[in-house]
Amino acid sequence: MIHHVFANRKNSGDWLAARGIQSLIAPFTVMEHLCDEAFVDLTLQRLSAAKSDDLIIIGGGGLFMDYFARFWTGFAEIGQRVPFCIWGVGYCDLKREVSHPPLALLRGIVRASRFCVVRDELTRGYLSQCALEPPVPCPSIVAVERPTSSGSGLLHVDNYIPVGADVYGAMTAYGIEFARHTGRPYMSTNNRIQRDSEASLRTNLRLYAAADLVLSSRLHGCIIGLAMGRKVLAVSGDRKLESFMEAAGLSDWVCDLDNISSLPKLLTSLPDQRTPWEFLGRVLRDNQRIADRVRADIEASNSPAAFPPSLHRTNLWPRW
Repeated sequence: MIHHVFANRKNSGDWLAARGIQSLIAPFTVMEHLCDEAFVDLTLQRLSAAKSDDLIIIGGGGLFMDYFARFWTGFAEIGQRVPFCIWGVGYCDLKREVSHPPLALLRGIVRASRFCVVRDELTRGYLSQCALEPPVPCPSIVAVERPTSSGSGLLHVDNYIPVGADVYGAMTAYGIEFARHTGRPYMSTNNRIQRDSEASLRTNLRLYAAADLVLSSRLHGCIIGLAMGRKVLAVSGDRKLESFMEAAGLSDWVCDLDNISSLPKLLTSLPDQRTPWEFLGRVLRDNQRIADRVRADIEASNSPAAFPPSLHRTNLWPRW
């Protein structure tokens, strides 16, 4: 049995990361488990019944956050007897509050894994004593379909808590004014969707497809925007945004919370941003290589034929 643990199906980014992983290991199917707070007890109960010839995949998303510490604490014993790997997981590193789980806990988990490939250099740096291999950005990129037509709007992807009321208000005001001045429709989302709803997910993704510019304080606002070929300007209340944009070669397109007055100028020049197609292609190839390693584990198991093809998988491969 292959088990896949991820956060939830009520946030576009978390669900897309899971779908990216599952599409890459097709035709093998998985038993899904959620590790948001409301699901931790049930997930740990079910994983505790896993066997030594099973495989647990954990990822992607920002699961190296204090919010998920209870899951990792409960999983530590399970991970000592059931093979598992960590894929596309990263730190949340909020600038205005503490957001890290106990470092010793994560080090123990990582060292017990078959392998751990994190999503960014930020996370790799915090776990430097674990000698992790180079990071591979979030597998959600794999699950984003690039639109066949260009958009013509400004999409504000907000994450209220990391940026705070003042910055959120400034982003909204600057975004609305820029959209009005340039004749673009102004749209907004927080990437939250109706739980388990394919229709809600696709409605959310259509907002990105309708835009040509994305102003985001969410990591997955940046990821989805770039994967769709949109120009992205990040406002960072969480250092994970800076780590991703640096990896994409777009550090100049990150606005710090203390420099929010620069947003109008950055928005004006945003249409000139070059989409990092080479970077996106490399992310796809690197995630495929991780999938090949997972496949090898599956095929080396005692009963690979026991893993049937999924009957519920949607093909969301990008058109690069």
